[in-house]
Amino acid sequence: MLVEPKLERPVLIQGLPGLGYVGKIAVNYLVDELKPLRFAELYSTYLILADGSTGIQIKEDGTYFLPKLEFYAYNQDKPNIIFLTGDTQPSTTGQYEVAANVLDLAQKYGCGRIIAVGGFQTPVEREVGQVYAVSNRPDLWDEFEEMGVNMTRSGAITGACGVILGLADQRKLDSVGLLGATRGEYPDMHAAKGTVQVLSRMLGLKVDLKKMDKEIEEMRSKLESLRRIQAEAYRQVKKEMEKRPFYV
Repeated sequence: MLVEPKLERPVLIQGLPGLGYVGKIAVNYLVDELKPLRFAELYSTYLILADGSTGIQIKEDGTYFLPKLEFYAYNQDKPNIIFLTGDTQPSTTGQYEVAANVLDLAQKYGCGRIIAVGGFQTPVEREVGQVYAVSNRPDLWDEFEEMGVNMTRSGAITGACGVILGLADQRKLDSVGLLGATRGEYPDMHAAKGTVQVLSRMLGLKVDLKKMDKEIEEMRSKLESLRRIQAEAYRQVKKEMEKRPFYV
């Protein structure tokens, strides 16, 4: 614990690295905009580097840090919120233990609802940005439909996002998974924006999305430039191949 926050029956919102980085981007954006209090950190032998090894992560300025999860407390509005984010997911063998510790901390403050944010793989470009949901509360579907959220009817939610939903259900906590539709090919700001909008409506948050819109446009511009470069490179290679003699 870094400090002892004042919280009244908070909602826990988890967003960790995963498909398209949707959950992490969404929760980090809310943290940046709402400026909640960082009150706790979680370290574990199950929190490892992206390549699967243990060690420290080096920053651009030459400093470093151990992989960790961070907890932020927001009590400016009702409901109060605990935001959980981090730079890594727990390893497969430790996801149950880490999720259990996260829930223990959340329930210490009377948490009654868990919202896990992640990505939903789609091959269809026009679906990117739509939000899908799962829940152990069937009575919430009318509310979700009013917000334009689609029901997820099949498949699986893997990793920390799925595990915390499963353990929360066992503890009789209201549990919701919000999944932004993404191609999963890059940090997907567009998919993350969809989940931020739904979270804002669900919890009555006033969040300015101008910065996110700007980042989406910058990302789109970079991707379009990359596609043009790749297309031109392909044309040049094809032209060179056509000039060469062909033997059988």
